[in-house]
Amino acid sequence: MITIGQFMGFEEDFREPEGWLSWQHLTYVTVIIAIAVLWGLWLGKRNRGKSIQEKKRPLRIAAIVMLVSEITKITIFCIQDGDFGIVRSNLPLFLCSIIFFTLPMAAFGKKRISDGAMNFTFVFGMLCCIAGTFLAGNIYANSPIFSYSCIASNTAHCIGGFAAVYIGSAGLAKLHCGDRWIMTLILGVFEAVALIVDILQTETSYQSNYMFFMKPDGTPFSICLDLVHGIQPLYTAFVAALYFAYLFLFILVWRLISRKNKKYIPTQDSEAEELPHS
Repeated sequence: MITIGQFMGFEEDFREPEGWLSWQHLTYVTVIIAIAVLWGLWLGKRNRGKSIQEKKRPLRIAAIVMLVSEITKITIFCIQDGDFGIVRSNLPLFLCSIIFFTLPMAAFGKKRISDGAMNFTFVFGMLCCIAGTFLAGNIYANSPIFSYSCIASNTAHCIGGFAAVYIGSAGLAKLHCGDRWIMTLILGVFEAVALIVDILQTETSYQSNYMFFMKPDGTPFSICLDLVHGIQPLYTAFVAALYFAYLFLFILVWRLISRKNKKYIPTQDSEAEELPHS
């Protein structure tokens, strides 16, 4: 029988990890993502007619739970390793970690920043959720599914998926022109910080491949490396551009769908503002 110490990672755990893409891994993450999505849909529709502040309440709770879960996980890693320097290898600068910044900004920020961060969470939340669960091969290769590190990681990433679905179903997503500039700035700053950390930690034993800017590391980004013939600066620029391409493509598709339905996404000021007829 597993002990609390083994579950938390303080004692040696003799259980073998089930492995990435094992039936246990796929079943587990499918179930928790389904719960997050269905909960987001239900809660969003229930709160759709409420005020902005009331709509934000679930996002505030979700942001607090997500941050507490992640901070606790990193603290446990530091205690296990006996060195707080391990934080440098667990900074929230991966693709699946962007929401760790934008969800609190959306939940607690001032109106302009909050709107931009909320729309950013709407665009990237589900992508981060999938990347941090289905595609997190390193986690499931090293830890059993029923361990604190796996559960904490999946909780944080599924909250990103929940937030994206909730924001859409509650009518909080707008993707207005001003919000698009803020979203572009958020992504640009995040990429710049991740790249700077990668460069600074290249010659150290700490993580130096945040956002997969330095190497594909077994991901589909290996296609990008092949296309630029292994030239490092071109590969980094290619990967960075792909993140922006996803952002702009999402916005384009969203606008096309909105126009096809002859209305914008409902806002607090106008629950169903129609587009001008041509």
